[in-house]
Amino acid sequence: MTKKEVDKVKMRIKKVSGIYRKRVASTKQAFLKKEEYEAIVKSADIQKFAKMLRILGFLTQTKVYLFWKRKLKKPILEG
Repeated sequence: MTKKEVDKVKMRIKKVSGIYRKRVASTKQAFLKKEEYEAIVKSADIQKFAKMLRILGFLTQTKVYLFWKRKLKKPILEG
């Protein structure tokens, strides 16, 4: 990627909202202000930026959760 393309992607990543900010920035702070997050994205080197993209990729994947109920061998008698 060229420097111009990287800057375009950084501009888009700056718009990430909510809890994703903390996860993408990989900080130990509970919450990040928008300005703090934007500063982290702006100052990220290419390795940090690649890690941020990888994390964002995982976070935006569709997730499916399966729930099941175990069948009991003996019915529970109500008494």
